[in-house]
Amino acid sequence: MRIRVNFERPYAIFYLGHLDMKTVIERGLRRTGLPLKFTEGFNKRVQLELGFPLSVGMVGEDEYFDFFLREEVDLDKIFKKLTEAFSNLLVIKRIKPLPYSARSITSFEAIFTNIVVGHLLKDVAQTDIENALSLISEKQEIIVERDGKKKDVRKFIDKLEVYNFTNPHFEILLTTLYLREGSIKMNEFESILSSLVPIEFEYVVRKNTLVIDKGRLVSPFDLNF
Repeated sequence: MRIRVNFERPYAIFYLGHLDMKTVIERGLRRTGLPLKFTEGFNKRVQLELGFPLSVGMVGEDEYFDFFLREEVDLDKIFKKLTEAFSNLLVIKRIKPLPYSARSITSFEAIFTNIVVGHLLKDVAQTDIENALSLISEKQEIIVERDGKKKDVRKFIDKLEVYNFTNPHFEILLTTLYLREGSIKMNEFESILSSLVPIEFEYVVRKNTLVIDKGRLVSPFDLNF
């Protein structure tokens, strides 16, 4: 039995990296007491597949993971066990059974809707931020250095606009793409924007995740297999 879980990662644990999140989820699943399926080999691990990674400093309101059971279990019981096991860590929103052979979430290209929350380092106007965002949008390429190599991240930026501005605080609506070639990291976007206007990010909220399936944008929860 394969179960897809839609959850929220709250601000309280936004400092965790992707591998730390995997550990949190694996330990939480063990606490459920459900008949989990484990990997083969000497060092057996809970068999699970995480969705798209969240960087350190990101809150996630529309996140996913899949896990596997050795036998059929009532969905209401699974939801109750998950809610109890992840109490004070993750918010379990909904669950869904999937075919065992369903494609993993990260095998799809995707589009993310993010809200960047930050503050000004100097007294500048909202129009200064808007002008900086326009300059970024107008660029044909944006080269960053990643792991000692140069990478064009412009293709991963879809939409940019000021979402809210109350000096010295601001929020930016940032829509990004997850493609076969990768995606943009939030620290890279912060570096790009801060080179144009004196700002600093506080945290980023990933509000929505949609995958690209046969030319359609669809929630990972609503994929048909």
